[in-house]
Amino acid sequence: MIDMNATPTMDSVSHLPVWLLNSLRDPETKELLKFSENRLTGSGGRVYPIVDGVPSLVYPPTLGALDEKMNRLYRWLAPFYDLNERFFGRIFAGQDMLEGRSSIVDLLHLSHGIRLLEISPGPGVFQKLLRSAIGDNGELVSVDLSLPMLRQCQSIQHTTRALLVHANGAYLPFADETFDALFHFGGVNLFSEPERAVDEFVRVVKHGGIVAYGDEGFAEGYPESWRKKALSRMNPGFLRKRPSVPARLSSVVEHVVYGGLGYLVVGRRV
Repeated sequence: MIDMNATPTMDSVSHLPVWLLNSLRDPETKELLKFSENRLTGSGGRVYPIVDGVPSLVYPPTLGALDEKMNRLYRWLAPFYDLNERFFGRIFAGQDMLEGRSSIVDLLHLSHGIRLLEISPGPGVFQKLLRSAIGDNGELVSVDLSLPMLRQCQSIQHTTRALLVHANGAYLPFADETFDALFHFGGVNLFSEPERAVDEFVRVVKHGGIVAYGDEGFAEGYPESWRKKALSRMNPGFLRKRPSVPARLSSVVEHVVYGGLGYLVVGRRV
């Protein structure tokens, strides 16, 4: 069962904009939710709490093995994730993670004023860059399966103004075609259902909208070296098969990022 790592509080979702409340759906059935002061109820009677002001719409109630494993890891890693990634990125990957993140966001070609969904923000390492890309008049919604990671995002909300939702990236709690663009980087290779997740990424984006996702992965021809061996042992995601590119994406470009240590797929929803 999901360890929420918190007790449901008497929070409400009144701080969320009307457009987002109207687009929230039961992640199991994709039907409308009923709202009360401290919970949301699906059409089948399943209750979803509000935890620390964040709607918690996680499905299924029993996570897949990989999702559960990563959730346990991120529970204790959350406060140190950014520092850990930057340190090991420099030492083991030979990369400046801040520069790498900025380069990735530049590849998205986002516009001011759009509604952007971010999947797996971690502690919010991309959020300031994403906010800059969509402008003050844009809407940024960030979804993560880890509540501790979302708490880290809450600590920087004064600058990112990200709207947070606790949910599984493979069972997104949103209506079809809610967002103008979607961004995910880091994690999909190790999702329990990566193919389903990428299909969900496409489903919630409007026709013609941007869908961008990526993860660790050695570029073709990446040299055999101590670095490759070390990274493969530290993160099995490097060796996992990448999700297939959905047929509902057009104008697809696959970018090599982080000096050949990652990939980013960018396409348009058909």
